[in-house]
Amino acid sequence: MDRVLEGKVALISGSAQGQGASHARVLAAAGAAVVGGDILDEKGEAVAAEIADSGGSALYTHLDVRSNEDWAGAVALAEERFGRLDILCNNAGIVRMEGVGEVTDEEWDEVIAVNQTGVMRGTRAAIPALRRAGGGSIVNTASTLGLKGAWGYSAYTASKHAVVGLTKSTAVQYGEDNIRANAICPSSVDTPMHWGEMEHFKDNPYFDFDKWLGDNHAIPRIADPAEISHLVLYLCSPMAKWVTGAALSIDGGFMAG
Repeated sequence: MDRVLEGKVALISGSAQGQGASHARVLAAAGAAVVGGDILDEKGEAVAAEIADSGGSALYTHLDVRSNEDWAGAVALAEERFGRLDILCNNAGIVRMEGVGEVTDEEWDEVIAVNQTGVMRGTRAAIPALRRAGGGSIVNTASTLGLKGAWGYSAYTASKHAVVGLTKSTAVQYGEDNIRANAICPSSVDTPMHWGEMEHFKDNPYFDFDKWLGDNHAIPRIADPAEISHLVLYLCSPMAKWVTGAALSIDGGFMAG
């Protein structure tokens, strides 16, 4: 699938680190011009510079996914600098680990604003540009916790279920415009956000992460971010032109057991 995205332009939120940075590298290596956006500006600029230094095409812009103005600016930048927008990866997300009985209004509102409303705002901002390009692909980052419940992840799980629902509605509404929308549902991935979660459990004598991996995954290890990016690349490529409205687990067998 090398250079399968030649001539395409991708906008990726949360591009400064973790899965978003990996998606930017993989899509750029496949030929796409990438506009990355994040609130971690120094890291985001570094990822874009790394891609450019490797012979790819990438720009960075400040993008708070809660901001309609930031989304409008990011879409405009893609069209102004590269002439079109073909791909939107709604990747930015946060996690707060409180149960339904413990989560505060502030924690709930923060997670929903980024993970759920941010995806809607990004999709809404990108639709006109994708139409102008003759269609395109939207890939939303959900989670295996968008497909099942989990102890202590009330806001996160609710937001990721909402991402799956929004993805399906987007696919249904915009298929006639040749716009496809799919959600990816990873399990544990080797990213800063994941290891931040694990800090929550460090003093819990009843939770052992390696044991949890082995007990709950057919492939008993954490994923490399590039492994998730390869699914994103497929969904953005012509090979997936009949794939829309799907919520695809990429989880080492977590949902199979």
